[in-house]
Amino acid sequence: MVGSRRYTIGIFLFLVLWISKLEVTGQSLPADALLAKALDSEEFLPLLIDAATKSSPQIKRSMNSVDIATSTLKTNKNVIFSGIGLISSYNYGTNYSAVNNTATSVPGANSFTTAQTGFYNFGVAASLPITNIINRKHLLKSSQAQVNIALAEQENLTLEIKQQIIGLYQQLRLARKVFIINSNNLQIAKSNSSLAEKQFLQNQITIDQVSSVLESFNKAKVEYETALNNFQLIFMQLEVVVGVNLTTLLQQIK
Repeated sequence: MVGSRRYTIGIFLFLVLWISKLEVTGQSLPADALLAKALDSEEFLPLLIDAATKSSPQIKRSMNSVDIATSTLKTNKNVIFSGIGLISSYNYGTNYSAVNNTATSVPGANSFTTAQTGFYNFGVAASLPITNIINRKHLLKSSQAQVNIALAEQENLTLEIKQQIIGLYQQLRLARKVFIINSNNLQIAKSNSSLAEKQFLQNQITIDQVSSVLESFNKAKVEYETALNNFQLIFMQLEVVVGVNLTTLLQQIK
C-alpha cells in the first residue's frame, strides 16, 4: 500500500516536471541584439534625452511662455513712443509800423507815416508725458524679468527630464542584467529537472530529491518571469517618456 502510494506520488511529480518544462518558453528581450549594442554605446543615452526633450509637452509649453515673455518685452520697449505728441502751428498776417515821412513839405507837420510788412510763422513741438519716461525703466526691467523666469523654468524642466531619463536608463541596464542572470538560472534548473526525470525513471533518486528539484525549478521560473516583467515595464516606461518607438532609436546606433 505504501509502495503504491509512493509510486503514485512519483508519477505525479514526474508529470509536474514534464508540464513545467513545457511552460518554459524562450522569451527574449525586446530587440535584444540592438539593445545590447545600444546599452554598450555612449550614443544611446544622449539620443534618449534629446528625443524626450523634443517630445515633452512641458518643454513645449515652456517654450511658448518664453516666446510670450519675449514678445511682451519688445512691445513694452515701443510703448514709450505711443505717448509722444506732435504740436504744429502756422500763422501769417500784416504788421503796421510808423516810420519817418521824408516826403512831407509842410514845416511842423507830422512827419510820420505807416508802413506794412507781411509775416509767416511755422512751428513744430513734441510732447512726452514725464510719467512715461519715469516708468519706462521699471516696465522694461519687469518685462526682462519675465523673460528670465520663463527661460529658467525651461532649463529646470529640461534638467528634470534629463534626470528622469538617466534614472530609467540605469534601471533598464540593471533590469536587463537581472533578466539575463535569471534566464541562465532557469536554463540550469531546466537541465537539472531533465536529469532528475531520467534518474527518477531509473530509480536513482528518491521522491524527496525529485520534490527538491521541482521546487528549485519553480522558483527559477518565478524569478525569471518577475525579471522579464520588470524589464518590460521599465522598457515601456522609458518609451512613454521618450515619446518615440525605442526600436527607432536603437537602429540609429552605429
